[in-house]
Amino acid sequence: MVPFLILLFVVLVLGVLLCEWRRDASSVRSRDLIFLCVSGAALTLFAALRGSSVGIDYQMYEEYFRSMREGGAAFLLSGDNQYRVEWGYSLLNYLVSLVSGDVRVFMAVAAVLIMGLTCVFIAKYSPSWWLSVYVFLSFGFFNNSLCFIRQSIATAFFLFAIPFLKEKKLLPYLVVVVLAASFHKALFIMVVLYFIAHIPVNWKSLTAYGVLTALILIFSWPIFNFITQFVYQYYATESGLYYMQGRDWQTAFVPVVYMLVIVGLRGYLLRRDPKNVVLVNFSIYAGLLYIMTCKHFLFQRFGMLFFTAAILVLPEFLASLDADREQLAALESEPAVRASKKSGQRKKEALERREQRTALRNRKYYYRYSVMGLVFIGLVYYVWILLQDRTILLPYVTFFQQ
Repeated sequence: MVPFLILLFVVLVLGVLLCEWRRDASSVRSRDLIFLCVSGAALTLFAALRGSSVGIDYQMYEEYFRSMREGGAAFLLSGDNQYRVEWGYSLLNYLVSLVSGDVRVFMAVAAVLIMGLTCVFIAKYSPSWWLSVYVFLSFGFFNNSLCFIRQSIATAFFLFAIPFLKEKKLLPYLVVVVLAASFHKALFIMVVLYFIAHIPVNWKSLTAYGVLTALILIFSWPIFNFITQFVYQYYATESGLYYMQGRDWQTAFVPVVYMLVIVGLRGYLLRRDPKNVVLVNFSIYAGLLYIMTCKHFLFQRFGMLFFTAAILVLPEFLASLDADREQLAALESEPAVRASKKSGQRKKEALERREQRTALRNRKYYYRYSVMGLVFIGLVYYVWILLQDRTILLPYVTFFQQ
């Protein structure tokens, strides 16, 4: 557990010192870049160096890689290839197997791909790079990438579809979704998302979401039995029924609180950008799916797809709370003069500037308190995830120690 906490501590300290402490507009981007490169490299090495005992699915991925190594190109289209439909994942295994038969090389490539895509996405679209990385780690998304490799690669690709979704660009959105689904076919569900993600968030839509959630929970078994007649037959087997067991309420607590905060304070996000309605809906889908997880663990697999978007949603939300730092600095640098000594118009202007300066200072404090709240929640949530250790990540050891 200690190595994971050290990793979180390093990300937090670097983020605060490089990206928050005495932030200056002229140097903020270079400091952000240093943070993103260092933290991204640390996360990649942490994942690439892990031993085979770290991660519940490690052995499964190792067996598949060996099958690809032994089967060669013919195995790609063979009926024995269990991931033949997920051609992106199959091809990745095949290409790596041409270079090395060591599964550790494949794990390193997967780590580079997941973290590389995530860092590029953060650099391109996040208003706060360090907060995105902190959420990615503390909310358990990085830990998931050590186990659910296929889904994590698929999700990393899908993140790039979100800007196209916000802009309602169907063709590039579908291209990214298909690419993501080539690593995990569950991502095909995101095709439907294109047609509902812009639904306005109001009492009507929230009521509809609530009713739909209740109906799914009530009729979950009939729906499950019907779907598994055609696809995902594994989940209907005795071993697959594990995924139909429920999780405790603590599993849903943070995603649900996240949903309530974003929905309740969505006005800030929407004033920043009306197209952020997509991000608000993402938070709703994540929260509701995690509520359903309390009945069936299977829903968590889909909930994670939407919950991972928190690496963009939360920094975007906090940025909507923050003050315009350049404007505040300009107002604070003005010489202090007594409004009473000015003429009527100048007196009014001085008073307005004073009120504006106070409002901006308050927003700066709202932002700082919110960041501290997020850091605290992330720390507690991360410790809880590690203590649960549902994906068998502890103890962390490197392959040098095995």
